Amino acid sequence: MKFHINDASLTEFYLTNDDILHYNLAVNISVRNINKIERDSYDKISSKTYCYGKDLALVSLPSFWQDTESTTLLHPVFQGQTSFKLRGSRLRDFNKDQRDGNYSIHLALRLRIQIKHAGGGLHLLGSSSSSPNNQTGTGGLFQTKRCKLSFYERDTTHL
Repeated sequence: MKFHINDASLTEFYLTNDDILHYNLAVNISVRNINKIERDSYDKISSKTYCYGKDLALVSLPSFWQDTESTTLLHPVFQGQTSFKLRGSRLRDFNKDQRDGNYSIHLALRLRIQIKHAGGGLHLLGSSSSSPNNQTGTGGLFQTKRCKLSFYERDTTHL
């Protein structure tokens, strides 16, 4: 499996005087099944963004089956406003980034994966997490980022 952030568009990202952060971030993620034999099932998918040491938003994504050697595109959109109190160095970092128009926003993709062998049944692999360091400015250019993967084994003794 390979995960890439192909594109990101940050059209709104500002903090009001009463500590309310307004944001609008759209991300395009490609999920590639590089296996020639096994199909993958992705379910319970969620994508979370965070920046400046604080959680920003959580979005649920649709489940899907993926054939061998195929690519699926995901399009999470994080839009809204939230209480976002920044103090000290984090506030200085935000103000500097706002002047530069270049923000460091982290994205975590959490999901459960099942792998179907060509002649066999389903095997629960667990959940994986990918976290690219997504830097983009409002209206700025974005370069494709390959995501780091971390797998967490699930205890199947109680299934």
